[in-house]
Amino acid sequence: MGIDPKSKAIVFSDSLHYDKVKAITDFCKDKIKMSFGIGTNFTNDVGLPAMNMVIKLTDTKPDNTHWQGVVKLSDEKNKNTGTPEMIALAKEVLGIK
Repeated sequence: MGIDPKSKAIVFSDSLHYDKVKAITDFCKDKIKMSFGIGTNFTNDVGLPAMNMVIKLTDTKPDNTHWQGVVKLSDEKNKNTGTPEMIALAKEVLGIK
């Protein structure tokens, strides 16, 4: 699709600890931008008590463009989100089997 993965970012937030963050950072370095969120407070920073729920991004609409689906890759089998084609492309670009 001609998209430079270095212009994109991945947010990792599942079961993180220092060694896992270091391994992810080492793997992704110079391939794609990355960020890390830890637990519920990553998405709940407005001062209200956290709700017991999971919210996942499914689509995005960058300025002056159309809605686009997003991909979430999980280290848990069958927990990826996005179309099968885009999940496969993301894995190919990142060298994930």
